[in-house]
Amino acid sequence: MVAAALTVTATLFAVSGAGSVGPASPTMLALLGASLLISAGLAGLLILRIVRIAGARSTPETGARLHLRFVSLFSAAAVAPAVLVALFLGTTMSRGVEEWFSDRVETVVENGAKVGRNYIEAAQENLRGEVIAMATDLNGAASGLRDQSGAYAAYLDAQTRQRFFASAYVINHDGKVLAAAQTDQTPTFSAPGPADFNEAAKGQLTMRLFEDAGLIRALYRLDAYDDAYLYVTRFVDPEILVSLRSFEGAVVSYREAEDSRARLQIFFALAYLATAVLVLLAAVWLGLSNASRVAEPIGRLAEAAGRVASGDLAARVAVGRERDEVDALARAFNRMTAQIEAQRNELVSARRDAEDRSSFTQAVLSNVSAGVIGLDRAGRITAANSSAAELLGVGPGELDGRRLVDIAPEFGEIAVQEAGVAAPSRIDLSRSGETVHLSVRVSGGGASGVVLTFDDMTKLIAAQRQEAWKDVARRIAHEIKNPLTPIQLSAERLQRKYGGEIRSDPETFQRCTSTILRQVADIGRMVDEFSGFARMPTPRFQPADLSEIAREAVFAQRLSFADVRFEIEGADLPSPVTCDGRLIGQALTNVLKNAGEAIQGKRLKDGEPKEGRVVLNLERQGDSIVVSIHDNGPGFPAQDRDRLVEPYVTTRTKGTGLGLAIVQRVVEDHGGSLALGDAPPPGPGALVRIALPMRRDAASPDQTAQS
Repeated sequence: MVAAALTVTATLFAVSGAGSVGPASPTMLALLGASLLISAGLAGLLILRIVRIAGARSTPETGARLHLRFVSLFSAAAVAPAVLVALFLGTTMSRGVEEWFSDRVETVVENGAKVGRNYIEAAQENLRGEVIAMATDLNGAASGLRDQSGAYAAYLDAQTRQRFFASAYVINHDGKVLAAAQTDQTPTFSAPGPADFNEAAKGQLTMRLFEDAGLIRALYRLDAYDDAYLYVTRFVDPEILVSLRSFEGAVVSYREAEDSRARLQIFFALAYLATAVLVLLAAVWLGLSNASRVAEPIGRLAEAAGRVASGDLAARVAVGRERDEVDALARAFNRMTAQIEAQRNELVSARRDAEDRSSFTQAVLSNVSAGVIGLDRAGRITAANSSAAELLGVGPGELDGRRLVDIAPEFGEIAVQEAGVAAPSRIDLSRSGETVHLSVRVSGGGASGVVLTFDDMTKLIAAQRQEAWKDVARRIAHEIKNPLTPIQLSAERLQRKYGGEIRSDPETFQRCTSTILRQVADIGRMVDEFSGFARMPTPRFQPADLSEIAREAVFAQRLSFADVRFEIEGADLPSPVTCDGRLIGQALTNVLKNAGEAIQGKRLKDGEPKEGRVVLNLERQGDSIVVSIHDNGPGFPAQDRDRLVEPYVTTRTKGTGLGLAIVQRVVEDHGGSLALGDAPPPGPGALVRIALPMRRDAASPDQTAQS
């Protein structure tokens, strides 16, 4: 601060001119440099201090605002007088310098230079007229140059002296002198440049002023000559050139003086600016110093309050030695934060225990295969595990807060159950044409609601039904097949023995015995199907090409259904699988045969001559080969579609219901999957999708053993 005060005093003393130090002296420049250095140092200290304040009190509630308010007040007190003095100083300096550089001086200097330039221009214009006139005369005497007579040289010399030229030459485009006329003052010959020749060749007169030599050179083309130019030299009054240079130097000096005026004004402005900046920085420094003593206690309290607001309840305010209101406020603040911290710790501990219990419950429920749902008394879902969402066919986040009957109306009776009231043991859900059988249990009750637990029993029920039908098939095959053979043999014997002896009505006798044999054969085939379903052979797995198996099955059905178009797609792709080729071929044949029969049945029912179409598609998906078969028949029914793979469930009048059941059994024995759906647009039609693993180890051993 002391150095700043001394520098400001010395600068004002030098600018005022009271001492021997002038405004443009090196000493003054040194003072300005010192002012700038001190200003930069003081500004750096202020910036560092402000950065520390901002870093320590970064929240809006700290004492930074109070610090800035003090700084603003001190800065305004310093800036207002500085602005007023700057306006007064600028006006005074502008008027004083303008008197030094008045318009009268500028006019005199400019007019002197203008007179010299006018003289040169007049001399050049006179020379132009003389050169053109001489060229005209020489064009008339062009024959003399060609004859190389002495009369031409004398004529050229007379023209030169008559027109007061120092020298005159007739030269060609290469600068070669063809004729010359010189005087006692003839300067050294210097050929024109290419640019001058090019300009003269266009019929223009070129002139060059050589101020150092005091002469003017002119070049003009002679039209009457093949390649000739008039090149003349004339001296100019050297005093005129000296005066012109003097006036032009005066103009330059005047311009420099005007530039110096601007620099002088800038110099004074810089001196004043340095002084004003020093004063302003000093004021800001004083403002910060005073603001720190006033705002630090309040700033510490505001900082602690901000930390508490952000969650740091361990924040405390340092209590000073002063026994004033601020100190009392700090002590009260410390007591309050201590109480809040203790209460918060208790709440956090209780919440942590509750979260641990909830996490344990969620972990248990997430690993349970059964669906678990908690309902309040209004039937809204309060909790559910992922298995429940999967069984209900919705996303995990779509259950919370919704009423169970809105998602699955089949739970309507259970959603209003009270504790201790028996609930249905099984519920059937219909999802996308498939029926899911759930075993439901209800527990809990009261004000907290109930808990529903349900398991998917679909596969178990299907397995039970299949096993029961196997037993029925074995019994039917055993009980029916035994009497079929005697019946068939008896009917055949009647035909052989009595066919020729009956005379009264032989046609009726033959028709009756044939009917018996035909029906016995039909019953025999049905019994064989029952027996085949009950005793499915164990697959013999060998490497095979599924494409070849599919082509053979399609070819066989083309022969059986001539009015149905069978197509195969993707057969060119390699489709290696490990399977029992005979059983897989039988499964594909059953599906293709069902499709052909369904198309024929629809055609007979509707009476439409529409062409039947069955498409078999092969594609590779990961480690599996997927066989998709779709047709343009009537399609599968929407209800109980999943039961079509059960034995003796069929939609055709004469069907046995064993075709898809056998296909399902074969696919499961190979570790694959079977899905029924709708044909792709434009439909309608049925879609059967069979996925088979490419390798035997890709199938689940447990699944194969269970099948």
